[in-house]
Parts: sequence; structure tokens; C-alpha cells
Amino acid sequence: MMTAEEADTFLREGRVADLATVRPDGSPHVAPVWFHYDGEVVKVFARPTAVKLRNIANDPRVSISIATPGRPYQYVIVTGTAEVSEDEDVSELVQTMARNYMGEVDGPPYAEQILSRMTPFSVITVTPSKISGWSE
Repeated sequence: MMTAEEADTFLREGRVADLATVRPDGSPHVAPVWFHYDGEVVKVFARPTAVKLRNIANDPRVSISIATPGRPYQYVIVTGTAEVSEDEDVSELVQTMARNYMGEVDGPPYAEQILSRMTPFSVITVTPSKISGWSE
């Protein structure tokens, strides 16, 4: 098991997560996403036409799974409810995420590239009801 502090640290590292939403027929939909965790909520940005946004509008329950690809094996699962905002300025979020995932040198130009070609964005804010983790 991970402590709350270990899970918090793990969630702040640049890892690709799998976001699971519930389709209208009750089946799961899973999408790999970049995310940002600020210690309270998880944020993800998406195109307004994304399937995950339609699913959240129908049922706000979500789960996020983040795992290491190799040893030492670790994972954190976040379960909670999601809200979608279509009027939030995502510039700072995209830049923060790009630096976290790609580094201080490659992140800023990548963020500018994304922001120049993929607007508008919707922001998914997940409020966790449970965070659990495991580490070998």
C-alpha cells in the first residue's frame, strides 16, 4: 500500500493516465490522458467533441488509473466525480502539463503548438472521493 503522501507525490509526476467514464449503455470507455493534480482535484483537457465529455454529461462517475510501466511497479487509482467546464482558460494548465510531461526545454514550445491548433478546449475537473495506491 502507498501512504497518502506517496500517492500525492506519485500523482504530481508526469505519467499518462487512463481515464474511465461510463457510456450511456453502462459500458466503460477508457482513454489515455495527460492530467494535472494540484493536491485536491485532477484536471484533464479535451476537445469539446470528445466521447469522454458526452459520457460525463450523462454520468459524472469516473476512475483514473496511473501505473508505472516497469519496476518498481506502482499504481494509483483515483475514483470520483467529474465536472466539465467549457469556458475555462486552459493556457496555464496546458503549459504546466507540457512542462511536467516534456520538461522545461521541450514543454513550452509543445504547449504553444497545442494551444495554437487545438482550441477551444473543455476542462474536466475530477473531485476524488477515494485515492488508493500500491507500491512494491
